[in-house]
Amino acid sequence: MVNCWLGIIILYFLLLLNCHQSTATPSRRIIYRFTDCNAEQLQHLPKLAAVYELSAVTCNISTLPNAYFTRFTTLAALEVRESGLSKIEDNALSGLDRLQWLSLPWNYITSVKPWCQTSLKALHTLDLEGNAVKALTVESFVRFPNLQYLSLASNMLERIDDAIFIHLPHLKHLNLANNRLSVIDASYFRGMQHLAHLSLQNNAIERISADSFASNTHLRSLLLNGNKLQDLDFLSSRALPRLLHLNVSHNQIETATVFGSGAGEGGEWALIDLDLSWNRLGEIKVETLSGLSGILYLNLSANTIRLVAASCLDNLINLETIDLSANNLTRLPAGLFATTTQLQRVNLSRNALTVIQADLFARLPYLRTLDMSQNQLSSGAFIAHLSPLLPHFALTLDISENHLTRFDGDAMAALEVSAASVDLSGNWWHCQWLIAELVRAPAHFHFGRNYSLAASWSEALLNVSGIDCYDAERERSIVVLDAGRLWERRYSKGDTECSTFVAPAIPTPPPLAWPRVRMDRFDSRSIIIWMLIAIGLAFAGLRIARQLIDRREQHRRSKKLRAMKAEELSRLTTSVKVKSNEEQN
Repeated sequence: MVNCWLGIIILYFLLLLNCHQSTATPSRRIIYRFTDCNAEQLQHLPKLAAVYELSAVTCNISTLPNAYFTRFTTLAALEVRESGLSKIEDNALSGLDRLQWLSLPWNYITSVKPWCQTSLKALHTLDLEGNAVKALTVESFVRFPNLQYLSLASNMLERIDDAIFIHLPHLKHLNLANNRLSVIDASYFRGMQHLAHLSLQNNAIERISADSFASNTHLRSLLLNGNKLQDLDFLSSRALPRLLHLNVSHNQIETATVFGSGAGEGGEWALIDLDLSWNRLGEIKVETLSGLSGILYLNLSANTIRLVAASCLDNLINLETIDLSANNLTRLPAGLFATTTQLQRVNLSRNALTVIQADLFARLPYLRTLDMSQNQLSSGAFIAHLSPLLPHFALTLDISENHLTRFDGDAMAALEVSAASVDLSGNWWHCQWLIAELVRAPAHFHFGRNYSLAASWSEALLNVSGIDCYDAERERSIVVLDAGRLWERRYSKGDTECSTFVAPAIPTPPPLAWPRVRMDRFDSRSIIIWMLIAIGLAFAGLRIARQLIDRREQHRRSKKLRAMKAEELSRLTTSVKVKSNEEQN
């Protein structure tokens, strides 16, 4: 009987919930999108109570007065973009209890206020990008307790009051890029335990306090590029054990010793993507990157790196991409890529490399892109020692703008087999060797490059393809230009200009391979723990259900037994009475 009443109560609550949802959600969601409108047009819309989404773009709406949206009882998304909005009165958003998405970008808003009397508990996205906000105060976000995404990018933000984001415990994405912040205080981001993505790029940040991210232990992405940082000491507190993506490019950082010590369990960082380009790093020491065993993408380009330790990459066993371009490298130590066998993309362009060790890339079977352009290489002997496990036509090689004069037969044979595209333009080829190779070179070899040619029928300079070489006997440079296409274009229409002498062949698709699954130690551990908890709860539920079934079965049996006993007792009583009546008669 108790179970029956319990089932009836549960069914009743389900019916009530269904009725509430059906009454709360209109049968037809009305969406209005306006351009070049005014504020009065928004107040004379049919069926205001059923409007689900309202968008006004490039309209003339300078002010949102109090109680402006009180009749929009079901409004869930509101956008006022590029409409000259400069003033929002204190209660302009009152009545929007179901508002989930509020976007007011590229207006003239100067301050952030609650703009309502009661909390907007349904609001999860607030976009105020491209306004004129200069400061965030304590009362800015007190009415938005469940906000998950907040953008204040491209404002004039200079000051943030202490602990104002403590009112946003569920915030996951915070965008403060393109502002005027100069200091990140320790109290700025306090209380945001669920913050996962923080964008602070293109500010004027010179200093970040050591404990600025002490409470943001779930931070996964941190963008600090385009600032004025001189060090990374704010990471030394090891407060970001789950940080995966870090971009500190375009700063003034001279050392990166903080990555030599771990931030999480086992003394290792969880980073998979690190961008340190466009800084002032001068040397990569043995311990500089020792704590980044899980890194996949490493960008060290556009620094002033002169020296690289031979074993600085030994711990980076998962590395797939490394960019050392635009530095001051004159040589690379032997064995630099000995342990990074997963490398797929290597960029060493725009350095001053004169020679490459023969076996430098010999242990890279997954190598797909190798850029050695704009160096001072005079020999390509290393090409003959590429990994023998490279698939056919899988490599894209760029060794243009070097000092190469010829290739030996082994290098040419290796490129013919393993390379899908080879850029050899802009070198100091010997004409005799070059002419012989042009006759038998495959289609994916590109010796030519573009030159500017002045034509009598055109005022503009025209780009034509050409091949240059050096005649050692007569000590002169020869450039052969292919202007045939220009004449065809002069007298015909629709022709396409050819950039090289031989059209490159379409590369064949790479062979199928099992992808390497990237594992996050925290996520995998959490999944296993929750799976074990779920299995335990399932078994406990089954046991409880079995006990309830057994108890119900036992109750039914005892009830049936009592009924049988009562029936037998009644039958015996009846027979006794019959016998006694017969005896009396």
